[in-house]
Amino acid sequence: MMDPEQTAIVCDDHPIFRAGVVSSLTNGLGLTVLAEAADGESCIAKLKLYEPRILVADLSMPLTDGFGVLEWIGRNQPGIRAFILSMHTDISFVQRARELGAAGFMAKEDAESELAAAIGSNTPFYTSESIGRKSRSVMSDLSAYALAEKLRKVSDAERRVLVLLTQSMTSREIAEQLFISVRTVQAHRVSLATKLGAQGPNKLLELAIRHRDQILG
Repeated sequence: MMDPEQTAIVCDDHPIFRAGVVSSLTNGLGLTVLAEAADGESCIAKLKLYEPRILVADLSMPLTDGFGVLEWIGRNQPGIRAFILSMHTDISFVQRARELGAAGFMAKEDAESELAAAIGSNTPFYTSESIGRKSRSVMSDLSAYALAEKLRKVSDAERRVLVLLTQSMTSREIAEQLFISVRTVQAHRVSLATKLGAQGPNKLLELAIRHRDQILG
């Protein structure tokens, strides 16, 4: 009989990496992987369906990112132990995951060697060896003065979107919060990315989270 305490779901949009995580969980730890997902929305749907004990998820995923999944878990299935894997090791991302109730945060480069230790750990929040190492992203080199100068170009409507991005909200959630269309939110995000120099996948979100205190201030 399957032990419900030893069940897991794995969510990552890179199939080869996801397969490696599944193998580590099943062969290394003896867990039963109930399902896999390649994006955040599918992950949430499978959490609803299977109600696993453990989730291992990437931070940067299509549709809904890892932070969005953690927020959903906090509202709906707080008993799940969620472990975030990410290429981003800056402490601001780790702190945000911890605030949202994650059980641990690991750099992807450490996953193979530390996944078993993380899941078997009794610590309130597990972090892997590489956590705290500064990201090489240009966002980490953006000074407070430089950001302030860029923020002066941002409209009031765009700033409202940016503030909600500091909470890792999806475009759909921002639209609902501000009573505007998703298309309008996406247009504001494109404009923000241009004005703040944050073009590229997840760069605007990365900037919003890393510089949250200054943006909210």
